Amino acid sequence: MKVLMKIILVMGIICVFRGEEAAAAGSLQSQINGVPEGGTLRLKKGVYEEAIVIKRPIVIEGEKGVIFKVCSSKPAITITGNKVTLKSIEVVGCQKNSSPPALSVSGRNHHFEEITIHSSGQGIKLDNVEKTSFQTIIISGLGKENGFDLWQSHHNTFTDVHIDHVQDGFYMENSPDNMFIQNDIHDSRYGFHVMFSDNITIKSNTSSENFTGAMIMGTNHSVIEENKLIDNNQNVNAQGLLLYDVHDSTINGNRVSNNRVGLYMEDSTGNEINRNVFSANFIGAQINNIKKNVIEGNTFIANVNEIQANGGSDNRIRNNYWDAALNLDTDGDGKSNLPYKADPYFLTLVKDTPSYQLFFQHPGLVLLQKMLKSPEHLLITDEQPLMNNEAKIVHRQSHNTAAWFMSLSMILGSLIIIFYGRKKV
Repeated sequence: MKVLMKIILVMGIICVFRGEEAAAAGSLQSQINGVPEGGTLRLKKGVYEEAIVIKRPIVIEGEKGVIFKVCSSKPAITITGNKVTLKSIEVVGCQKNSSPPALSVSGRNHHFEEITIHSSGQGIKLDNVEKTSFQTIIISGLGKENGFDLWQSHHNTFTDVHIDHVQDGFYMENSPDNMFIQNDIHDSRYGFHVMFSDNITIKSNTSSENFTGAMIMGTNHSVIEENKLIDNNQNVNAQGLLLYDVHDSTINGNRVSNNRVGLYMEDSTGNEINRNVFSANFIGAQINNIKKNVIEGNTFIANVNEIQANGGSDNRIRNNYWDAALNLDTDGDGKSNLPYKADPYFLTLVKDTPSYQLFFQHPGLVLLQKMLKSPEHLLITDEQPLMNNEAKIVHRQSHNTAAWFMSLSMILGSLIIIFYGRKKV
């Protein structure tokens, strides 16, 4: 009997260990580990609750309906090494006070495509990531953490990324040479938050309904062009574009509209600010202590206050359109002979007594500003403002085309009705 009991006990132990081995063999991590380098693992539709780590150059592609829902202290997916491709994956985070990033990435030459993340924590954390592309990404949060968080990561490209309800859409620190093209960020704190990162390209993006559309600080040789920075007015300190300690950079062809402050610029040198449209902002531009910048060919229309400026020297400000300017063109060159001047009187006043902000645009304060003008050397002056609003001319031409088409359609319709009506009679 004792011998029989021992045999049964040994068989039970063997079955337990074999069961554990079978379970391990069937885990997602074991499947990933079994994929050869350069191989592909296609995930079937379903919910995966296992946190995974990918260290080798493989492709993981999900069917429609592949969802990772991992409730642990680890990221749902951790990627290291080189040349990992991740496609068609959705990550749903657990609702906890502190959540890990949905994706944690390091290494180089990765590719991410069609990734959707719903999380209360960080969306995608990049730590020392190089030459990696992110395409068609959706990140939605609870306003607590960043959508993308970049640390010492460079030469990466972000395209067709849609982010909402996060702290910062893209936060980057010490991360030069990154490109952000055709992305959309809204309902967050900062759309773009650049800190001490050079050679950044932000092009053809939309940043709307945030506290600040783009906050650029401590950067050199960067390009910010053809973006829409609109409706960023949900905070008393809201701006469309904030430039602080920015040098030798290009800000070109952006539409900055319906913000509290369109452009806020301070302690910046050697920048070219060209062909931007600042419209329907409370303050079109607010400039402090800038030197050797070129502000040319911009349009300022329908702002409550066109520009406020204080300090600065050796700036070239010319050929901008100001709808608040008094213009007179005596030689027909399209440029006014009357300069447009921005008086820093109000800024100087509220700097000493902040509570005077309550009297902004008050008739009495406007009268005081006209009577007690600032010294000439403190004024920001556009010596030759443009007579015509080039942006408005383009807009009008497009409307004229539509109007002509509609008019011709109505005329043709009327002729047809008259012709057939007379025929019946």
